[in-house]
Amino acid sequence: MLTQEHKEHRMQVCQDLLNQYEAKGDSSLDRIITGDETWCHHYKPESKRQSMEWRHVNSPSKKKLKTLPSVGKVICTVYWDRKGVILLDFLKPRQTINSDRYIAMLAKLKARISRVRPEKKTTFLL
Repeated sequence: MLTQEHKEHRMQVCQDLLNQYEAKGDSSLDRIITGDETWCHHYKPESKRQSMEWRHVNSPSKKKLKTLPSVGKVICTVYWDRKGVILLDFLKPRQTINSDRYIAMLAKLKARISRVRPEKKTTFLL
């Protein structure tokens, strides 16, 4: 569903990254951070007390029922580089994704990068 302009921009960014890799090798890969968003279901788990309930050895085992989403779902945003996850963020219920949210997310990401990857210089390609 991308426009022709978006497709061309993505193609140019990919070509620039390939050119950097050819010129600088693996060190160019250390500068790349990527992200993705996905829906995550969260469940209300059984309490520890319930799971530790004493049972006689000969008593029938407790049947586990299929777990259903009891609480709901949230959007999870993950940013990572080739060394691993840098930032994992969950959207709070009843919040919307808008430009203010993304600006705050990028500020949070920049601060997190400086803590976990101090050798990285942060430049954002949007």
